[in-house]
Amino acid sequence: MLRELCLYQIRLYLRSPRALVASAVTPPLLMVMLAAISDHRAEPGYHARLVAAMATLGIASTCYTTFAASLVASRDAGVLKRLRATPLPLWQHIAGRVAATTVVALAQTLLLAVLGWLLYRDWPPMLPSAVFGAVTVSLIGVAVAQVVPRGDAAATLLSTTLLPVVLVSGVFFPASELPGWVGVVSEASPLTHVGALLNAFSWVDLAWLLGWSCAALAFALWRFRVEPEPPRATGRVRLAG
Repeated sequence: MLRELCLYQIRLYLRSPRALVASAVTPPLLMVMLAAISDHRAEPGYHARLVAAMATLGIASTCYTTFAASLVASRDAGVLKRLRATPLPLWQHIAGRVAATTVVALAQTLLLAVLGWLLYRDWPPMLPSAVFGAVTVSLIGVAVAQVVPRGDAAATLLSTTLLPVVLVSGVFFPASELPGWVGVVSEASPLTHVGALLNAFSWVDLAWLLGWSCAALAFALWRFRVEPEPPRATGRVRLAG
């Protein structure tokens, strides 16, 4: 059943590919630009780290922004509510969507890695570890979707929350160089550990992702909603006279 649900969700992604194209095209463009202007491009292993960083950005874009927005859209359209009247358990539907999003993110990561190899003859040594990152970020997307009130607020809230996390997670500069409290935040960021796992396997990084996955899943189960929040009532303005 999970396989059929996953394939169905992948077909839905392919029917509306605009968001996928954006998340798939942006990391390669940034990779080529950063490789051309960076002062560190001659350092050994630089391009492998760059590919890992851009892969992390692609995973975040697909599994967080695109996936969470699609969940909110399904909730607004009544899809999640109607599922309760079917024999299909809601958790299986969400699991199928997480699996499909993971597969799409892994495909984008592989294409990015192949491009990195063709251009720079280098890619991240632990590329299969991307599956852990994709699953974790997808579960975080499910959790965050529960605090997005309606679809009209999804794009703003998701992009606003993603950008600061990306900036402190070593995507554009090494996380180890971040000072003070920013370095502490960077250490706790899931994207920091996604990128680190792509460069070298570490049980510590894997434990961080497992902790984030459990926390996100627990929050999603606690706050899961199948209906959007009703719009806030606005008081009528009484005109004088």
